[in-house]
Amino acid sequence: MAGALSNLLGIQRNPNALTLLPLAVDEAGDVSFAIPSMAYDAGDALLDAFTLPADVYAGRREPTVEDATNFSLSLLGSSFLAPAPKNALRSGAAYLGDPRLIKNPRAVREAGEDITEEAIGQGGKLIKTSPKTYKAGKDYKKDLSEMEFEFTPTEGGLMVPKAITPEEMVGSGGNVLLPLLGDRTSAGGVVTSIGGRKLENPVNMQGGADYARSRAQMDDGSVWASAENVPKRIQGQIDAAGKEADSVYLGYSSMGGRSGDASTHMSDAIMEQLKVNPVSKKAAKKFDDELRKVWPDWTGINSKKTQELLDTTKQKNRKLFAELMEKDDYQKLGFPNIAETRLAITDPDKLHLPAGYGGQMISKGIPDADINLDPSFAHKTYDKTIRGEYMGGLEEPLPRQVMFPEFHKTLRKEGRHTKEDYYNFERRGPVQRLDQEWLDGVMQYYDDLEAGKFD
Repeated sequence: MAGALSNLLGIQRNPNALTLLPLAVDEAGDVSFAIPSMAYDAGDALLDAFTLPADVYAGRREPTVEDATNFSLSLLGSSFLAPAPKNALRSGAAYLGDPRLIKNPRAVREAGEDITEEAIGQGGKLIKTSPKTYKAGKDYKKDLSEMEFEFTPTEGGLMVPKAITPEEMVGSGGNVLLPLLGDRTSAGGVVTSIGGRKLENPVNMQGGADYARSRAQMDDGSVWASAENVPKRIQGQIDAAGKEADSVYLGYSSMGGRSGDASTHMSDAIMEQLKVNPVSKKAAKKFDDELRKVWPDWTGINSKKTQELLDTTKQKNRKLFAELMEKDDYQKLGFPNIAETRLAITDPDKLHLPAGYGGQMISKGIPDADINLDPSFAHKTYDKTIRGEYMGGLEEPLPRQVMFPEFHKTLRKEGRHTKEDYYNFERRGPVQRLDQEWLDGVMQYYDDLEAGKFD
C-alpha cells in the first residue's frame, strides 16, 4: 500500500524509524519529502494482513510455500511494525542493530532487596555497527526493506509445533530446567535465493531451536545437536539433575543475531552466492591474504578444497570467514551482503528477539542416556545429538532473568556486573527449580507484559 504510493509518487521511505515528519535529510544535508517510516511500514503490514491468513500471521500453523514466502516478504518490508510476536515489538529490538537496552524493573527480583532496574536483553543485531553508522543507499549496503531471500519449507520437514504452559512445566513442583544455548537459524526447509539471485544448490536449513521438531526427533528421539564436548557436558548436567528431580526440562535460550555465523548454514549460503556472482581475482586474493593472517590453513575463495574445509573446520573459523567478509573493504568489492545473508538463514520468529530470550522450544531430557554419535538426521554443523522428548514451546518467550531467576540472584549476590551474565550463564550451566516461586515470577512477567509495562 505505502510501497505502491511511493512508486506512484516517486517519494521514498524515510529510513529514520523514529520520526513522523514527511521529510528526510541525506548525507549531504539536502532535505526532501519522504513517507514517514511508521506510516510506510504500517501500510505494507496492513496490505499483508489482507493477503495472509491470520493464523499464518500468528504462527499457529505450518504455512504453505506461498504463505511462507509472503510472510517473509512482509517481515522484510515492515521494519518496526513487522508482524512479529508482541513481546518482540515491545522489546525495542531493531533488525539491523538498535543499541538500546530493554529495562524491565518488575521481572528482575533480588532476594530480600528492592526491585531494581536491570537490562533484560539486547536486540539480535544482524550487523555490528549501529543504525546511525550503517547508512543504506550505497550499492553494497541495503536497508532491511531492500533485502531479499526465498525460503521453501520441506514437506514433512518439521513436526507440528506444540504449546506447553509454565504450569505444566512446574507439575508437582519437583522438576528442574536447564538451558540450551542456540543460534537463531531456521529449520525445515531450504534457502533458494538471496539478494534476488537464485542459488545453484539450495541451502538446507536444520536449526536452531526447531531442530527438536525435525526428523531427528521423529526418527531417533534427538532434541538437540552440538559439536565437540558440548553434548557430553549437557548430558552430564541432565544426569546430575535427574538424580533428585522428577523431570529435567531443557529450554532453548537464544544467542545473538550473528550467532549463525559459526554454522555451515552461513558458510554454505556465502559460497553459493559466490558461485552465481563471483568476485574478481584481485578481490579474491586480497580477501585470501587477509584471512590467512588469522586462519593460516585457509585454502582460498576459488579453491576446489574450500567447501570441504568450511564444512569440517571449527566453528570459530567459519565465524572469522563471515566477519572478515562483512568489512566495508570487501563489501565494496562485491562480496555477498553478510547482513542480508544472516537475514536469509534466520528464523523469522526470532528476528526481533532480544538476546537471551528463550522457551520457544522445551524438551525433556533423559538421565543416563547415551550421546547419539550417529544420528539418523545428522546436522551438518553439529555432529552429535542429545536424546529426549520434544514437549512444545511457551506462548511468549522469557528473558533469562525470568526463566532462570535463581542463577541471576546468585550473580548479584556475588557482586558480578550484569555485563558478565552471558559469560557466566554459558559456562556455569544454571539449574532452575520449577516451583511455585518460579511460576509466580513468570506469571507476573506475563501480566506486566500484557499490561504494557515494557512498551
